[in-house]
Amino acid sequence: MARPGGPETRRIGEVELRTILDQHKTFFNRNPGGRRACLKFMDASGLDLSGRCLVEADLSGVRLRQANLRGTDLRRANLFGADLTGADLTGARLEGADLRGITLRDAILVRADLTRVDLREGLLMAANSGDLRHSHPDRGTPMQGAAASGAVPRNANAANPMVKRADLRDANLSNTTLAHANMAKADLTGANLHGADLTGANLAGAVLDGATLNRAIMISAVLRRASLLGVLLDDVDLSQADLKDVAVPRPLKADILDIIRRHTVWIDSKGRSGVRADLTGVDLTGADLRGMDLGAAVLRGAVLRGTNLSGASLSMADLSLVDGRMANLTGAVLEGAQLERAILESAIMAEVRAAPLPIGERWDWPTNLTQARLTGACLTGAELVQARLMKADLSQADLRDANFSRASLCEAVVRGAKLAGAKLHGADLSGCVGLEEEAASP
Repeated sequence: MARPGGPETRRIGEVELRTILDQHKTFFNRNPGGRRACLKFMDASGLDLSGRCLVEADLSGVRLRQANLRGTDLRRANLFGADLTGADLTGARLEGADLRGITLRDAILVRADLTRVDLREGLLMAANSGDLRHSHPDRGTPMQGAAASGAVPRNANAANPMVKRADLRDANLSNTTLAHANMAKADLTGANLHGADLTGANLAGAVLDGATLNRAIMISAVLRRASLLGVLLDDVDLSQADLKDVAVPRPLKADILDIIRRHTVWIDSKGRSGVRADLTGVDLTGADLRGMDLGAAVLRGAVLRGTNLSGASLSMADLSLVDGRMANLTGAVLEGAQLERAILESAIMAEVRAAPLPIGERWDWPTNLTQARLTGACLTGAELVQARLMKADLSQADLRDANFSRASLCEAVVRGAKLAGAKLHGADLSGCVGLEEEAASP
């Protein structure tokens, strides 16, 4: 096999590249003197293409290793067989691009838009002294080690891609075809895989905590040693999936009242006796825990669907990734609690006390609701002073008379929420979605 990047690959300089990019922009704007960019089989590794327009450009077989493509517009571009190893595609637009056979190993795809891209397996061959050779050494569509947190590849076609060990946290992969994909040990925390086709996909050792898998197709999927805490699996058939050693919510085998009794002793003795309650991944659906003291308890990934926790003390408790849909937390104390990525849709949280917990004389520990899902939740009269609600979804929530003073609602969604009487003095509302719409509504 001939060496990739041989005589057929020509290195392009910065001046020539700038000319091509300028001509393409002129072409895209339909002005005279323009010309569609063609970087086919060229080597532009390490060069700066950030923010440039490459819509519908021919980039097949191009080498852009470690290139700067931050914010670059690559909509409908032909990147068949391209090598983007280690490239920075943060915030890039790739809607409708042809990414068959592309290499994205160790690439950065944070907040990139991959809507309707074609990520299927592909193999681009190039002539080399009359012989055919691979355009680059990787096979398929490798994304090993890629960082794609917050990326948006919804409705993409990505059969057989290799995304082993990739960082796909919070990526929108809804309705994406990922059949037979190698996603072993990938980090899919908080990813949206609603309706995705994962037939035969290898998810061994993958982290899917807090992910949405509703209506996903999981026939013959391999989930060995995968973590599925806080995962939504409504309408998912796992009967043919390999679930050996998978971490999923488990039934409680001990007496919950005895666990809480020993936990109370642990609190009262400041840890010198008793046992701290560790209910990680425990299914407590519908349990009656009214008024219970679970301060500093660990309930990470627990199922609290319909659980009655009204008046309970949960200060400094770890409630991250819990499935608390329709839970009753009326009047509960959540000061300093960790609720990151908690699913609290339609939960009753009226009058909750989630102000910061004083730690010493000069430091307060705020309640953390970062990326929590609170759609349709009732938070009337809730005390959320200084709470961290970055990227939380409060759509259709009842927030009347809630106190968000000095809270962080950066990039939170409040579309359709009831905000009458809500206190927002000193709150960080940068990037808050739907706030103007609610302010304008009668």
